[in-house]
Amino acid sequence: MIRASDLIGCAVRSESGEHLGHVHDLRARPVDGEWELEGLVVGRGGMVARMTGSSSDALVRGDLVPWGQITRLDEGIVSVRDTFEP
Repeated sequence: MIRASDLIGCAVRSESGEHLGHVHDLRARPVDGEWELEGLVVGRGGMVARMTGSSSDALVRGDLVPWGQITRLDEGIVSVRDTFEP
């Protein structure tokens, strides 16, 4: 079983190794009385940049990486398909 605490803060990389940011949050939705993980909110900026919106970079604000784009989970690293575009 994966816990939110296992994912928050993980580095996010493409399959080819490009650094995309870190996991800042999770998105889930209710399905038949259970919660289904929709994706990970990934960003490059720190907390202050996210709170103030001080950058125009979409990854600072946080992009949703759909769960179906995740290819691998390793300790501290989440890999996403090379075809994913923020």
